[in-house]
Amino acid sequence: MKAYCVSHRKDIDGLGSGSLAAAATGGKVILTDYDDMLESLRRVPDDADRVVISDLGADSADFAGFLDELKRLARHAEVTYIDHHYLSEPARRKVLKTGVRLVHDVNECASMLTYKTFRDQLPAGAALVALSGAVTDYMDDSPMGKEMMEKMDRHFVLAESTMLALALDNRGSEEGYPESLVAEMIKMKKPHEMPGVPEAAVRQLEKEASLEDLVKAGGKKEGRLAYMVTSEHSTGNVAKVLIGAFDVPVGVAMKQKQPGWYEVSLRGTSRSKAHLGRTISKIAAGLGGSGGGHQKAAGCRVPASKVDEMIAALAKKV
Repeated sequence: MKAYCVSHRKDIDGLGSGSLAAAATGGKVILTDYDDMLESLRRVPDDADRVVISDLGADSADFAGFLDELKRLARHAEVTYIDHHYLSEPARRKVLKTGVRLVHDVNECASMLTYKTFRDQLPAGAALVALSGAVTDYMDDSPMGKEMMEKMDRHFVLAESTMLALALDNRGSEEGYPESLVAEMIKMKKPHEMPGVPEAAVRQLEKEASLEDLVKAGGKKEGRLAYMVTSEHSTGNVAKVLIGAFDVPVGVAMKQKQPGWYEVSLRGTSRSKAHLGRTISKIAAGLGGSGGGHQKAAGCRVPASKVDEMIAALAKKV
């Protein structure tokens, strides 16, 4: 069988779910981000027999194109769509009408859902991959996460998961590096066994130790959020540091990914009552961009000329 696994490239949950799907199906992994997701799905050929799509929630701006790709793939392949991002009931019905198998639960991370879906076909070590996705997505207190964590040494899981996330933060912008991590994860190697991962994690720790001073100097506060433009690979980390540095419920970090466009990460605390994913999806779409995500962690892509409008609109909502 020709199998393909399309998954998110920017975090460990995406790499983990893609790795687990590939380990179970023997499929080729295609890593992508939200702004090139449709292009990546179009790379899956019509002669594919099996396709797994994981940790990729289509927002309103791309949803029609996403449905078209699901329909195309489902005409000739067994398609499983695994995700934990918000999905409205009308959108859910449209996804199911394409003929794909939908595995969706906002209370579990994508790696956990992938592990649950393919558990009987996965080798020893897969549980650590699933838990790594949960820990780094702040979802290890989920029903599945709690149950699985009780069967392993918690300190070991936290150390291994964090090491992998730090290495990705440090080298994730290098061409082919996320793919190299996936290749090791498919073999069920532990992060401390992966070539260069411990060293990259230490380098990232050193970088993050000085990040707060940079954020305090470069960040700005507007209402109940703080924001800044950064060149760091992990804009999510910067957004989290902004929260602490300015004592606000929401942090927003932006970087120019390509000329004329900004990639934006949003992070929130329990003090923030707004659902960041839904909020930024509406704001970004109104500004000619796209976005989405979870209640406390979200992202978007907006034209550089609209960044000030985005911040102003977001500040009013939070």
